[in-house]
Amino acid sequence: MSRLSLVILLLFLAGCAGIVEKTKSAGKSLESGIIDMMSTSEEDESAPPRELAEIVEEVSLTSVWQQKASEGKGSKYLKLEMVVSDGKLFVADLKGKVLAIDQMTGELIWEVKTELPISGGLEVGYEHVFFGTTDADVVALKLNDGDTAWTSQVSSEVLSTPRFSDGLLVVRSVDGAVNTLDAANGEERWSYIRDVPALSLRGTSSPVVKSGGVICGYANGKLVVLRLKDGLQIWETSVAVARGRGALSRMVDVDSDPLAGERYIYAATFNGGVVAVDVRSGQIVWRRSEMSSYKKMIADWVSIYVVDVNNHLWSADQNDGSINWLQDSLEHRQLTPLTQAGDYLLTADYEGYLHVINSTDGALVGRLRVSDVAISTAPIIDDGLIYVQDIEGVITALRMDTLSVTEE
Repeated sequence: MSRLSLVILLLFLAGCAGIVEKTKSAGKSLESGIIDMMSTSEEDESAPPRELAEIVEEVSLTSVWQQKASEGKGSKYLKLEMVVSDGKLFVADLKGKVLAIDQMTGELIWEVKTELPISGGLEVGYEHVFFGTTDADVVALKLNDGDTAWTSQVSSEVLSTPRFSDGLLVVRSVDGAVNTLDAANGEERWSYIRDVPALSLRGTSSPVVKSGGVICGYANGKLVVLRLKDGLQIWETSVAVARGRGALSRMVDVDSDPLAGERYIYAATFNGGVVAVDVRSGQIVWRRSEMSSYKKMIADWVSIYVVDVNNHLWSADQNDGSINWLQDSLEHRQLTPLTQAGDYLLTADYEGYLHVINSTDGALVGRLRVSDVAISTAPIIDDGLIYVQDIEGVITALRMDTLSVTEE
């Protein structure tokens, strides 16, 4: 079976599952065995990954510690993100294990086996660490010892990361619902219900909370802003419109987390490129159709940075969308989303390499193979250390140093 045929089959199965699972069914998920169509387990022979070329290094990467912390997530499309708080690195796996690790030494502080099918998280706030499951549970564990603080249930499985703000936990589930819970006890404050297309990518973007608003992207190409305190819809806009005859070409999922700035909200869609939307009115200000993506974007003061569907890296001006640079040397290497590290950008790939990119000109300036297997979640950085986790659950902490320039 060709890769395209496999992709269409998986998408069809995911869509059928979405139709069946319209009602709340505790303990049942939307066919969680379907893997991500962009996963590390499939190689596209028609578009082989670009071979790595020699680079001029500006930085060095040094391993500080390494720890087999969890079972990882394999090839399943799950947004299981590490998170750092109060000197601890929190990690989870799809079999239900949650750990707190000393972020400087890698030593285990506590470990809890929840035996829950964890599928979305982690998030911290209110002295809790939060996650969602394929059984539609949302769980809060105490930061200090991992004991369960509360468990609540939403309308369907949670494949995105819940977001904490102002004492509230905003949870997005795969049926399109947004549930906002009291972070102290898990009680529902409000919910927002919205239908999703029968055919869509496996996964959902995480909600983004900014200035009292909740920003959500949907599989029908819509971007919606809700009021955090009560769920009132402030505005919605279409950031992409389905075109073409084929099922794949008509998909306009906003699976990348929206990126909220002071003036604009940036949204990336699977087939519609990247758009900038006025934060007050919802009007589209500019669009770059060539930058279609399903991965989380990042920004600094002047630019946004995008990994597109072909694993090309882009830098674009925030105000008008003009292109600063394009880096295609890592094409089809199944890159993670980008992470900002000062003047540099970090991403990792399907062969376990960590790459460093100069954010000014897009040049590749550092590289280290930290694993023999794929890394599929974005590196995180805190207190001078970089943390990466491979799909088998091995965490590596690294230090990055700038190399001195030798005068000739």
